Amino acid sequence: MEILEIYADAAGETHFRIAAVTFEPRSFAPPSPPIGVAADVQPKAAFFLELPPGWDKAFHPTPRKQYSFIVSGELTVETSDGTVKRLGPGGCVLFNDVGSKGHLTQVQGNVSAYAWMVTLE
Repeated sequence: MEILEIYADAAGETHFRIAAVTFEPRSFAPPSPPIGVAADVQPKAAFFLELPPGWDKAFHPTPRKQYSFIVSGELTVETSDGTVKRLGPGGCVLFNDVGSKGHLTQVQGNVSAYAWMVTLE
């Protein structure tokens, strides 16, 4: 499986790249047969966010390394190199741009976007 990651280079510029998630067979729900399970992630916190229409107008770095899973609504995310990606329900981004020039997240349309955030630090 592949997910988007926003990362910063040595100059603080942000970019997108594809992060691969690999799976290994594991007995996850006995007596059901084994299924693919990715490596454990140790979250620090998890919470829902409501991003209102019109949010955001400024580039900012992520406050901590975190996953964002889009639950509803649509948004665009732009990196400092000018690349823009559109995300909707089911989209996932690993924000890994702490201390950088940041990214710009903008809600599209006239309804809020909702995300499930999982912080890693």
